[in-house]
Amino acid sequence: MSKVSARWVPRMLSPFQKDISRQCCQENLELLTEDSEHFFQRLVTGDETWVYHRDSETKMESMQWKHKTSPTPKKFRVEKSAGKVMATVFWDEKGLLLLEFMAQKTTITGQTYANTITALREAIKEKRRGKFSAGMLPLRDNAPVHMSAKSQAAIRQCGFQQLNHPPYSPDLVPSDYFVFRVMKKFLQGK
Repeated sequence: MSKVSARWVPRMLSPFQKDISRQCCQENLELLTEDSEHFFQRLVTGDETWVYHRDSETKMESMQWKHKTSPTPKKFRVEKSAGKVMATVFWDEKGLLLLEFMAQKTTITGQTYANTITALREAIKEKRRGKFSAGMLPLRDNAPVHMSAKSQAAIRQCGFQQLNHPPYSPDLVPSDYFVFRVMKKFLQGK
């Protein structure tokens, strides 16, 4: 026998949550089959992340090759960052549409997110002429700020079509998978 650890999963979904997730995926699949030619051109992905003023070395960056007899490398306690800023990023298949930084020591609320949605609409008008005629599909997670009444009203007012995202989805958010990792690596040490 061998002793093994349990695999970490973000959340244990109830049967009801699994059913909602299946329904969301079915609706999104129907949208894709209705307009398979232009579906991905209509997608606009957005999310928020913290950008630190001073990033410490990541675990992967601190790894070293060592011989069995050489001493184990030491890593000292991590210093606190000088500060952090919330960045909101929206992008599509052609590139960046909107990058917005929150003022320090402020939090994102329904009203600030509604203002960001309005700024996104203007950025799309400026950078992607004609994209509104096909109808926009914003892809974002179900954070409480994104689902607030003010945010939902701003999305409808801007003429965006809602794209359902399953609650507690274990799927990787495209921003976390690609955009934020590349952006933070570029900003590291600056």
